[in-house]
Parts: sequence; structure tokens; C-alpha cells
Amino acid sequence: MSSLLACGTLMRFFHRQFSTTSARTADFTHVVVGAGAVGLAIARKLAERDGTSTLLIERHGAVIHAGIYYGPTSLKTELCLKGKRMMYDLCEKQQIPYRNCKKWILAQNSQQHEELDKTHAFAKSIGVPTQFIPLAEARTREPDVRAENAVLESPTTGIVDSHAYMSYLESDFQSRGGDLACHTQVDTIEPLDSGAQGYRIQTRSPSGESASVTAETLINSAGLAAVPLSNSILPSDRHMKPYYAKGSYYSYAASYPRPKTLVYPAPTSGAAGLGTHLTMDMMGAIRFGPDVEWVDDPNDLSVNEDRLSAALDEIETYLPTIKREKVMLDYAGIRPKLGKGSAVARGKGDGFSDFYIKKEEGFDGFINLLGIESPGLTSSLAIADMVNDLLALIKHINTVSDSKEAGATTKSLLKATSDSSEDDTSLDAEPVWLVLTTKKHIAQQHRLKPGKIPLPHSLNHSPNTTICLITCDPQRQIKDTIANPSFPTSLSSRITKIIGISKLKARYHPFENKRKLLDEHDIFLADARIITMLPKVLGKVFYKSTKKPVPVNLEPSRERKPDGKRVANKSATEGSKPIAAPLQVAKEIEKAIGCTFVHLAPSNNVSIRIGRSTFTAQQISENVEAVVAGLVEKFIPKGWRNVRAIHIKGPNTMALPIWLADELWVDEGDVLEEEEAQEQNGIGQSAGKKKRKRIPGDVHGIGDGQQKKRKRVEEDGKRAKQKRRTEEVDLSKEMRERREKLREQKRLDRQAMQED
Repeated sequence: MSSLLACGTLMRFFHRQFSTTSARTADFTHVVVGAGAVGLAIARKLAERDGTSTLLIERHGAVIHAGIYYGPTSLKTELCLKGKRMMYDLCEKQQIPYRNCKKWILAQNSQQHEELDKTHAFAKSIGVPTQFIPLAEARTREPDVRAENAVLESPTTGIVDSHAYMSYLESDFQSRGGDLACHTQVDTIEPLDSGAQGYRIQTRSPSGESASVTAETLINSAGLAAVPLSNSILPSDRHMKPYYAKGSYYSYAASYPRPKTLVYPAPTSGAAGLGTHLTMDMMGAIRFGPDVEWVDDPNDLSVNEDRLSAALDEIETYLPTIKREKVMLDYAGIRPKLGKGSAVARGKGDGFSDFYIKKEEGFDGFINLLGIESPGLTSSLAIADMVNDLLALIKHINTVSDSKEAGATTKSLLKATSDSSEDDTSLDAEPVWLVLTTKKHIAQQHRLKPGKIPLPHSLNHSPNTTICLITCDPQRQIKDTIANPSFPTSLSSRITKIIGISKLKARYHPFENKRKLLDEHDIFLADARIITMLPKVLGKVFYKSTKKPVPVNLEPSRERKPDGKRVANKSATEGSKPIAAPLQVAKEIEKAIGCTFVHLAPSNNVSIRIGRSTFTAQQISENVEAVVAGLVEKFIPKGWRNVRAIHIKGPNTMALPIWLADELWVDEGDVLEEEEAQEQNGIGQSAGKKKRKRIPGDVHGIGDGQQKKRKRVEEDGKRAKQKRRTEEVDLSKEMRERREKLREQKRLDRQAMQED
């Protein structure tokens, strides 16, 4: 038995039996090392995943940054901008103390003014509002602040109660089922089979008790210890050198001066910090700092008194009425850096170091976060989203890789199965596809419902096939219908999930939740009354897959009036929609899953699943006949005259041709209608001439009636082309109007943000 001491109390996993083998039996799905703001945000995000477990291991007034210093393509800029919006929204929603107090950046000379111009131009390029304030207005608003040359204001900068923010992240993480191990030292981390089998983390509590836990994925968010921890896992040629920038902070005991705006000096190119600036807490108490002092020991948090004089000189440049004797040393902090270059990105050669957030190649499930300094707090929620997306991508890649390896052993189209049984037609058998190629490009535009073609031999009769049924609200109606004793148990046992449209929106908004839902079920059926709502709810995850929801009619049959019109169904209760009788619902579901589905892509090829590798040749043949007849009749314009070839194939086989057209064409004018061809053949025979294919422009032997008919065909073609051009113009106009509407909305949003 092993245990972890957490926050002075025993965690609920005190008596967990930790495993020492593979990731399949790992103690936790995710382990996050480092419980700072970023680590807490990541752990909280991962804890919301269904069916996973997350452990956060802690190693032993903040500013909400606008994101205007870090270059156009850096992660710092991208994550700071996104994180700023997310933090303001979270603080407003959860009532975490914050204040949008704005920030002034000051220039005392023309050289500093040039730096402000660069900052302003960059902010404008990334859509962050900044503005120059007239010096007279600046003196009126903040009479104690000195600005000799220019004042650049950042209206979206603010402050947040960092302790309240982190407390909320911690409590929300634990409410989602996460485990927190405080004051716990990580001694070693051992990748099991380069991470393919997970990671073993050896820990030690303050009392000296050791414990070993295993995890499928490892997130290194250890702050100052992140680079050493990374170096202990990666090979020596991928090691990094950590740099530690100690910053001293200074408190101010006097009540005057007390600016209400954050005040920063102009950024200095090549400097490792933003200068000793003025910040404040939620109570209005001001402090100054941090400066930059390079140290070798990440635990050296001693305050250096020798730096006070230089700090006071810098503070007096923008706050000349400060009382020097009231400024006192307060505390020091250390920022983890990946180099000694500039804190502000100004171009090549400035040594600017960006966030390092990536999945380490060759180590499955290992996400490394290095150099997470300012604006780490502002970016924390966005970083959590990025890590969550990286893990989702890793899972998807592994799933695809595993499925390819599993299917690589079967190469034949139809396997000989002399001892096959009903269970052989499971979803593990390889599918057989019919590929129909057309002569003219076809497309199924604005169609949200896949086409259905009934099959003589269903692909989905196996009892192992799982069905997810998406219904209109309330979902209880359809659940009661399927639970009714008259509903066939052979079908109800295969319906493994029933979910209403409102719960689908609430629970499966995150991308990873949608992907997981897609993987958990083989067939998705949807009430025809809500089918048009699903593309927006389910997104591309579903609608670019072969599991597009299939509509099923769950409405009761409607009576007809004497004039032939149907009588509208009346709901039994207000707000509910009527559901058909159990036997009728079962019949509609069986009808839906007994079909194969047609998804027409914009091309001249369509692939339809018509069998499995365990089907007999007779079953395949009968399904091919049914599918070809249904396709040509319902979905292919001009029917057989537009069919070029038909093949059947398996996932890893060559295509087997079963039908090829005798004649191909490219242009509509090169093809004679059947009646016209017969008439021309008659003319040719009567003249004693050989039959030949019509050549455009050759009217020899054709009467006036045929010429007029030919002209009508050409004119119809011209009108059709003109109509297409008009539609394209209308579409372009509509797109322009949409873009203008979007720009106007963004402008109003920025204006509202500035007013706030």
C-alpha cells in the first residue's frame, strides 16, 4: 500500500493500490506536475473529461496582460490574447475579484516615444486596442504621474486577485473529481517503454514517506523545476539550460501619491524585463517591481538591499513625488526563462524566448511546458485548452494507428469462411465497398440527411452493433417508449444511449467529448424533427465522418382530412412532441439500420458500403444489385447514361471492375438524345450511308426540324450557364455582406471593450 500526504490531510486515494506495469492499469489517466496557476488550470481542464482521472502534484495581485509585447507569431501573444478574454469572462461569471484599471506606458524622450510607436503599431496589427493620450489629459487624470513625451494607454489591461483565482481553480478541479497532492516532492519519473505504457512517478511527502504512482500521460508544468524535470526524462542531446531571473518587489507605505492606473516605463530593447513598474492590489495598495537579477539557485529568494537605490531612481522618473523613505523591500520571486534575451519581441537577434509547449517526440503522452513566465497567469486558461487539444490529438493519432495495424493483416476482399456463423458479421470484419464513377461531376448540396437504400442483407444485424439515438426534448418520452414491454428486446439491447438535443448541446460542446461520443457508438440515429439542428451541435467531427446521423421518423402516423391533407399531431403536454407507438418506433429504427447510406461528395465518385468480408458471394451480389438500382434511380443525374464504371473493393485490396460503360462523353452537346439518335440513324439508313456519331457543327443529312431542335438544346445550355454565373455573383455578394457584418460586429465589440 502507498499513500500521499496532501495539504495536511489524507487524500481520498490514501489506500489506492498503485500499479507498476502498463498504462492500461495506470493509477491515473493524467498527472500534472506543478500546482501554479498554469498547472491548476490544466488539471481543472483535464478533470472535466468523462472516464478519466487526474492527479495534480504541487511542488513547492497579479496583472491581466493585454498581450502587446510578444511578437505577432509567438505563443505568448496567441495565448495571452485568448487567455485574457477567458479570464475576464471567468472572473465575471464566478465573481472572482478583478478590476479593469488600464495601463499607461510612458515615454520621457523621443527615443522612448519610438518604442511606444512600435508597441502601438503592433497592438493595432493584432487587434488589441491602444491609444495615445494627450499630455494635458494625462496630467488631469493622474497629476502625480510624469510623462515628458508621450502616454500610450492599454484599456484592456487589468488586475485580478490571484489568490482567489487559484483558489477557485483548485476547488473546481477537486469538485470535478481531481486529486491534489500538496507539498509533495517528485523524486524520479520513469517512462515505461518510452511512454507507450505510461509513466511511473516516484514521490516523497514532507514526512519522508515515499509513494509510486503511474499515469498514462504526464504534463510537466513544474515552473522553476520544469527544465530539470524535462532533462531527467529526455536524452542528453535534447537537454535545455534553465535561466533564473530573480525580481525584487517593493512596497509603499505612504498614502500619497496613489495612482489609479498601472504605470510602466517604455520598453527597452534587449532588456530581460519590462522595467520596475507600478502595480496595485485589489485594495488599491501600490507596489513596484520587479527588476531583474540573474541567479544560479532557483531557491534563492532573499531580497537584495543593494538593489533598492537603483529601483528608487527608476521609479522617480515617472513618479517624482514619491517618498523614498516609504519605499521598502517586500519580497522576491524568480521567473523561469529559457535564455537571457529580451522580454519584448522586436525582431531577429533580440533573443526573445517564447513559451515552449509541445508533445515531446518519441515519448507518448508527455507534454512539456518550459519557460512559462509572464504572461503565464493571463494565459493560464488558454494554455489549459492548448494542452487539452494536444492530448486529444495524441489520442486520435494513436487510435488511427492502432486501427491501421489491426486491419493490416487482412488483405483479401472476401475471406473464405467455411465455419462462419452469425457472429462472424461483427464490426471487426472488413467492409466491402461499391465504388460508382460518373461521367459528369455530381454533388449533393445543402443536404443534411444521408440518402438511404434498403439492403436485402443488412450490415447492422449483429447484436454487437451499438446505436446512439438523438431525440427531441424531452428525452424521457422516447426512453419510456423503448422501455415498454412491447418494444422488441433484441433491438432495445442495442440502443446503448438515448440523449435529448438540449443535453447533447450541454454535455458535448467540447471537441474531445464529441470525438469520444463518435468513437463509442457504431450508428447514430436522430429524430427527423431535429436533424437540421445537428450540424451546428455536432460539427465537423461527425459530418466529415461516415457516421453522419441518420434521420428516423419517430412521429405517430397522422390521419388525413377529406381534402387529403394530414391532421397535425397534438402534444400530450405543452412543450413536448408526440412519439409513435413502441412497435411503430421499432419498425422505423429497423428500417433505418437495414439500409446503407449514401453520402455524395462533390466529385464524380461515390463509395457505399454494401457488405462485409464474411458475407457470401450471393449476399454480396444481391446487395450490389439493390444498391446500384437505388443509386442510379434516385441519386445519379441522367441515370445509366451518366455512369462510367462500377467497382467493388475492400480497404486493402485492388478495385474489382464489375461494369464499364461502352461510351464516354465530356460535353453535353456531343451526346444525342435517344429519339434524336434514332431519327438520325433512320435518315442515314435511308440514304444508304453508314451510321456515325454526331460531330458538333456537322448538319449534313439533318432536316430543318432537327436543326431547330439542336438550336433549342444549345440555347438551353447557354441559359443554364448564364443562370450559374448569376448564382455565383449572388453568392459572392452574400459573402461580402457577411464579411462586412462580421467586421462591424468586431468593431462594436472593441468599442464596447474600450468603454468598459
